[in-house]
Amino acid sequence: MGVSSQRWVHSGFVALMALFTTHASGQENAVPADKFDLSEWYITLPVDENNDNKADNISVEELQTFSHPDFFYLDENGGMVFTSPNKALTTANSTNTRSELRHMLRGGNTKIKTKSPKNNFTVASNPIANRFARVGGKMEATLSVNHVALRAKNPDKPPAFSVVVGQIHATKWEKKVKGFGWGNEPLKIYYKKWPGHETGSVFWTYERNLPKDDPNRTDIAYPVWGNLWTSPDNPGEEGIALGEEFSYVVNVHGDVMYLTFESPGHETVEYQINLANAVDANGTLDPHDHPYGYTLDWNYFKAGAYNQCSTKDDPAFWYPGCLGTGNWEEDKANGDYARVTFTRLDVGESVPPRANHGKKAQVGSSLNEKEAFDISRLPESALSAIKAIAPDFTVKEAEKEYKHGKTYLDVEGQLTDGSEIEFDMLQVKDSWKVVEVQRDLTWAQLPEIVVNALTTDDASFKPKRIIESKQYGTDITVYEFYAVDSKGNESRKEVKVEAGTASVLEKEWEH
Repeated sequence: MGVSSQRWVHSGFVALMALFTTHASGQENAVPADKFDLSEWYITLPVDENNDNKADNISVEELQTFSHPDFFYLDENGGMVFTSPNKALTTANSTNTRSELRHMLRGGNTKIKTKSPKNNFTVASNPIANRFARVGGKMEATLSVNHVALRAKNPDKPPAFSVVVGQIHATKWEKKVKGFGWGNEPLKIYYKKWPGHETGSVFWTYERNLPKDDPNRTDIAYPVWGNLWTSPDNPGEEGIALGEEFSYVVNVHGDVMYLTFESPGHETVEYQINLANAVDANGTLDPHDHPYGYTLDWNYFKAGAYNQCSTKDDPAFWYPGCLGTGNWEEDKANGDYARVTFTRLDVGESVPPRANHGKKAQVGSSLNEKEAFDISRLPESALSAIKAIAPDFTVKEAEKEYKHGKTYLDVEGQLTDGSEIEFDMLQVKDSWKVVEVQRDLTWAQLPEIVVNALTTDDASFKPKRIIESKQYGTDITVYEFYAVDSKGNESRKEVKVEAGTASVLEKEWEH
């Protein structure tokens, strides 16, 4: 690899190097841990400085005084640089090289094993969630990609010319339990730039939680800026240039992973996906995924440069056959590597998301006074009332609403078939009762008597959103219609159906 003159990986050499590192002397001798909190991270590097024929891991303790002149160091601006060649040593379960941090919730307490629950996080629906170091978690990063591989034998393979800059990885178990423990990845954040393009694309993937030999085990890609990994089109101004800064926030709260991507001059992009079921990030039930997603898995964060130019040359999906010699000086000169610079990296407890995270503002939202409500704080009386009606209902988000001098909870979620419904609940003293069960409809789904009532009242009213609101415990159904004019102003009409008769309401319905 061209770096054997300094064996910094062995703990003895790390200790020796620490004697020559002046932490207070400024940038010249500083190491990444001087500028970033790495007290809960170890790193894997694409070298074998201790001659054990494995990619080297630098422990949490060693990392506090460690840097590598080629693959992990601080640049002149204090950025933390990760570099990963196309050809080098890899970890046992991958053919891709990496200069990448692995989060360790145990910190430096090596009495706790790496694969112990006390060193990993899980989702709230895991029946043994209380045994884990953390339920959920949040990773925030700001970074720029400086370089990606320039040469590939099979450039049409999706991973070509890309690097992963953040992950959630599940642990791999020797003995699988109820279809869990495959060591899959519910999240990988990619940057990909084709040679000759001025900008690259950012996207993320979710891996179906299935066995390796299952043909349905694949990564589902979602766009952020630019294109997905299968497109050779130039993203142009919609893309992110090399050296251009962007940020991501990964917030796993309860069962749901909330993603936020930001970059100056680009639209902020948000997603959410429940990691405890098989509903994808578009809200559609995926019949091929594990029905309980990653519910029982043990997870951890990763960040750095995970080069997607595999060291393996194979006709399969993952192997673009990127060029490289294994000699770092030659590979650097030929551009056969990936490099990423982080200016921020923080990990901590998850936080409640804002209402409607990952959803575009729904038509009608401007006509209601609502505020986000943490689903972990939903009163037991509210949950019990919902479960009595729909035992298979899964809560996704909640809002508190104030209307007509009353207080309501709007609890949104999904049934096991993937359909979305909402329970509107009224506070009565210290308890909550269901007053409405709602779902969105299309015009074609409306009863004929409702269509006739609305068009007779105002044939020019063209709704953009329709909500069916069944008044629980009665035979009344109220249909809410929301329209938007050319200036973006919203208006509403309501049609009540009772005893087979439909009528347009002159005043807003009580709930």
